Amino acid sequence: MVARQLLGITRPDDDRLADHLIRERRRKTRLDGSVDGALQDTAWSAWALLRLGCTKGHAGLDRMIGFLLSRQDQPGRFGEGCSERRHPIANCMHFMSGFFSPGPVDRAIAPLALPTQAVILTEFGARFAVSCIALRTVLRAGEDQRGAVVAHIESLFHLVDGWQQQSQFPDSLDLVFTTLGALGLAPLEYRERVEKTADLIIGLQNAEGTWGGTSIFHALDGMMAIRSDAAQRAIGRALPHVLALQRASGAFDDAESDELALIALRAVRGQGIVRAPARTVSARRSPAASN
Repeated sequence: MVARQLLGITRPDDDRLADHLIRERRRKTRLDGSVDGALQDTAWSAWALLRLGCTKGHAGLDRMIGFLLSRQDQPGRFGEGCSERRHPIANCMHFMSGFFSPGPVDRAIAPLALPTQAVILTEFGARFAVSCIALRTVLRAGEDQRGAVVAHIESLFHLVDGWQQQSQFPDSLDLVFTTLGALGLAPLEYRERVEKTADLIIGLQNAEGTWGGTSIFHALDGMMAIRSDAAQRAIGRALPHVLALQRASGAFDDAESDELALIALRAVRGQGIVRAPARTVSARRSPAASN
């Protein structure tokens, strides 16, 4: 359904289908608005409601966003604590705040597999990535003026400034593009800083259009959050590699991932192609979505 929306294709029963899909996701939430108490699962479920047209004020979405916001600056968050090693490099709670906690540190969340094919192996990186995913969701839901949310955005720019000053990005570019995907939804007053951050990352692109050390789909998902001309050119350079991965079924991997197909479709659509070939939007659908 989301793919058809991207292409401007409607069906008479779309409203009924959207309502069914929304209610299906709401049934999976607890009274606190979470999906099994998990930060990542709740963020992705809220993201799905946003894709289906829910906006601030929708009861189901508001409950999920409320749960996410309740997890800011809680124990187990990225940047928690301080040490003699971390404080001099400003990588501790004295310089970073607003991060979302996936839970106590004694409950590991790594390795963390994202729908974009990125896999975060370290606990440190997984907690950072989950917080960025939650931030992206609450920003899209219109919660960009909250103090803790603004603090999270500023903390991410603080980290980016450190990468630039040290002329060194994290070993895992998965974290870099996760950061970019969140910052791309920051309020307009951050646009210049966001585009400068994107330019740094664009500079790491290989001649064939890929970025070493991360999935091309994860890279595109982050880059598409940026609206600059430079970002669009970078996406254009990556598209031939992406489309070369497509199979006869329209899928891009063995699992026939919906998310990978949507990322590719968004990239193609963003390059000015009004109607993509039918096979480009092919993805596995649930029985309800195929009715």
